Amino acid sequence: MEPKHPHAALAASAILSLLGATPCLSQTPPSDSKYEFGFEERVRSEDWDNIADHNNAKADYRTHYRFRTRAWLTANLTKDLELSAGLCSENRKTTRPENFRYNGREVVFDTLYLDYTFSPAFSVRVGRQNLMRGEGFVLFDGSSGDGSRTTYFNAIDATFTWSKSKLEFLVISDPKEDKLPVVNEIKNPAEKVLLNEWDEQGLGLYYTGREIPGTSLEGYYFYKTEKKDYRAVTSPALQPDRRIHTLGGRVVQDLQGGWTLSAEAAGQQGTQDARPGTLDHARDISAWGGYARTKKTFEGGWKPSVSLAYIAQSGQDRSSDKITAWDPIFSRWPKWSEFYVISVAPEKAIGYATNNSMWEAEFKCSPTKALDLRATLYKMAAMEAPAAAPGPIFSNGKDRGLLWQTRADYRFSPSLKGHVLYEHFTPGSFYSGDDSGHFLRFEFSYTFKTRF
Repeated sequence: MEPKHPHAALAASAILSLLGATPCLSQTPPSDSKYEFGFEERVRSEDWDNIADHNNAKADYRTHYRFRTRAWLTANLTKDLELSAGLCSENRKTTRPENFRYNGREVVFDTLYLDYTFSPAFSVRVGRQNLMRGEGFVLFDGSSGDGSRTTYFNAIDATFTWSKSKLEFLVISDPKEDKLPVVNEIKNPAEKVLLNEWDEQGLGLYYTGREIPGTSLEGYYFYKTEKKDYRAVTSPALQPDRRIHTLGGRVVQDLQGGWTLSAEAAGQQGTQDARPGTLDHARDISAWGGYARTKKTFEGGWKPSVSLAYIAQSGQDRSSDKITAWDPIFSRWPKWSEFYVISVAPEKAIGYATNNSMWEAEFKCSPTKALDLRATLYKMAAMEAPAAAPGPIFSNGKDRGLLWQTRADYRFSPSLKGHVLYEHFTPGSFYSGDDSGHFLRFEFSYTFKTRF
């Protein structure tokens, strides 16, 4: 056996101390190249209205343009050692309303990791990296506060592999403020974009296996802490420090005739401290979430498919002394809807999907190799009536409303692609307002990669 790189452990410790990044797109390097340079430019035009208050009388319309630039360099220092660093910046031009405060000018590290392969069965990645598992139901985005600018985790991912299985040991540390250097850092508290509402840390085990033909199995356990919410003690949205355990699993079963079944379920237990400055007491946490989906893919040149799913996440039972609302832990992203991920902000925080009972019906097809089409319908409800008393936003029902989406993706070339997405929402009795809202996006992205 060849000796391992003598500085691997030292470099790993150094990167971890900086709380480093996201893995870049990787490919097996040719024997005569050690480096990959990549560049990506993403341009979005987004327009929405009635996304939070569902009331035409109140102006919450928005039209803005988003320009995200990424550049990265990945170096294969040895056959076992990989180092990757990447920078990211997203600037925005808001045209409605005028003089909107956030335009963005920061340049941040969205990638900074060291990956070392100790043996064919064991490897470790340390630093700032993307972590998306399964459908992203519990693990997808570690920096939800900045939207889609970044999705990184500051983490250690130690991976053991055997046969057709993989077991990952994860250590995560995602503070609400970036600890790495930031170019053009925003200092004004009124403009500063936090990565989360609180400091997040976690430990996890994640198993992925395909030992059974036609079956994919996943199982996971996470222990997570959420501490030091930045919001004022007087804010109704303030969350006291909490500690939460999440145990769950996912299965995907391929059947004959183009049928696929998939399901995921998880339970949560934990504790939350008393609310500061009150006579409140600590509370136990007991929550659950999951989904089940059946999909049929038909033969034919267009590759049509239809699917039906049910998604559920427990809500806050007002008659219980426990906290019974599902905590999305590391999964605050637009999994189901760009409209919905913003509209839930008044309930607790942006992207904080909880208290859901919804049906999903979807149709997909690809008329050409370059064109993908999708149409999705959500019949949305809540497990529990709004936790807040009826007011300007919330009423006292459980019907969230009806949401439908259409999306077209087109690949102009291997480097250039784009999509258009439209969503329309009709609110139900869960909300006080009854005016429909929409979300519209046009996107183009260009990616360049070269090895040398």
